[in-house]
Amino acid sequence: MAERYQDVVSILEEAVSSDDIAAHKNFWRSLTRDEFVAFKVFGSVPLITPSETGAGFDPAASNLIKALEARPPFGRDVGVVGANFRRMPAGRPALAQDQIDRICAWLEAGAPE
Repeated sequence: MAERYQDVVSILEEAVSSDDIAAHKNFWRSLTRDEFVAFKVFGSVPLITPSETGAGFDPAASNLIKALEARPPFGRDVGVVGANFRRMPAGRPALAQDQIDRICAWLEAGAPE
């Protein structure tokens, strides 16, 4: 499990090999945990979805996880039907499922600092 926000930042940074990325930049580098969970990519697309129960966050509904797993609307580049965007990190190898699972567990736990 990714036990804290810095673990998630490290996973994302490793996913892009610490390179600077163009489209939405490496937004996680400059955000606090609170800013990260409230972040909207391009100012309008929520990154993280709160849980319907109000406790924690819903990884399955969160665009961060959808983008990493290539689930609609992500995965155009890997053949996902109806996808509008590339899988993230775009143009790079997919994250290992255990890394995605760690981010999911962090979200389910309420995204601890």
